[in-house]
Amino acid sequence: MAEEGQIVSCSMKMKIFTSGLGVILGCIAFFVFTFQFGNYHAGLWALLSCALASIVLHQHLLYRNLQLQEWHTEHSLAALRNLGILTGLASSVASIYYVYTAVSEHQPTYPIRDSYLLGGVWAFMTFKWSVGTIYYSHKYKTILAREYSLF
Repeated sequence: MAEEGQIVSCSMKMKIFTSGLGVILGCIAFFVFTFQFGNYHAGLWALLSCALASIVLHQHLLYRNLQLQEWHTEHSLAALRNLGILTGLASSVASIYYVYTAVSEHQPTYPIRDSYLLGGVWAFMTFKWSVGTIYYSHKYKTILAREYSLF
């Protein structure tokens, strides 16, 4: 049953679930790759992916609970969009670099400690959450401008 003051839809539940899963898996991957396997490249990209997924999750939860206008302004959402653009550029370049280096040096996936391929995978995951940050920051900025403007 829907509570008063919430947006409840199947698509919103799915967005919250997938971004929550991104936060959890990014945190797990950070600890596993960094501390268990010693692959700092993959671990740090997983941590950045977790941070971007948490930004997207936070935006979804605020929108669902009709609290977006109390936490964010159009300028703060534009700043988050710009952060997404910056991390998207960095992660796409890093992903291409890691995959190119792994292929050109004929580097195997194992041992995991030395695998650039895993760094490339997590840089791509960071790119994916960067795109999500860009898209939803812009979408929620547009919603704020449309619904909560004075004119």
